[in-house]
Amino acid sequence: MDGPTHDRTQRLDELIQAHCSSVWQKRLRQANTQLHHGKGEAIFTSGQRADRMYMVHHGRVKVVADMGKGEGRIIRLAGDGEMLGHRAMGHDPTYTASAIALVPTRVNAIPMTLFLDTLQANPRFCYHFLLQFAEEMRHLDQHLRDLRTMDVAQRVARVLLICRDTFGMDARDRRQLAYTLPRRDIASMADTTYESVVRSLSGFQQEGLIELAGKNVRLCKPKALEKLMGRGVAG
Repeated sequence: MDGPTHDRTQRLDELIQAHCSSVWQKRLRQANTQLHHGKGEAIFTSGQRADRMYMVHHGRVKVVADMGKGEGRIIRLAGDGEMLGHRAMGHDPTYTASAIALVPTRVNAIPMTLFLDTLQANPRFCYHFLLQFAEEMRHLDQHLRDLRTMDVAQRVARVLLICRDTFGMDARDRRQLAYTLPRRDIASMADTTYESVVRSLSGFQQEGLIELAGKNVRLCKPKALEKLMGRGVAG
């Protein structure tokens, strides 16, 4: 996205701690429920009534939008501390996409009504929450524009860099992505085919930009991948 790489999204719990009064922090803690979801399990689904706000406690999540005719497209990834379900806020709260655990994942859930009350009662929290929301929507808008203007290789490179910026790098191997999306999920997020993803990754490996280690990807030349996208950024 626009701006430098590795811009860290502020965690929802950090926003609450920094900008909510102690009374409201206590209310949120008391109402919080921690839920466990297995790999492939839906945290919530598109069209479901939005009765909860979520934050990823630990795990990896993909957000899938319904594109019609039974097709879905991954529009966002979420890692530790990132919020889920906030786009459903409104007079008729309904989840507009599905959130699916990519790995065994724990999420914190609080009632949507309490979260809305918290926003009303804590203006500074509301302000910073809206800034975070606006930044996320800006990233989504850029992603959708990129799908129209980038070629397949550029889009695949972009998804790899989104994996890096969302989930980080492996603690034991600083060049390996901490989590590499399955090839079919890369295809979904890049709006291309599984076969095209395989060809693109093979091409990147031949050029020395990445190394493939089974299902995992090592970024040998991340700056070159950013340059391939036509601008030195990702996100």
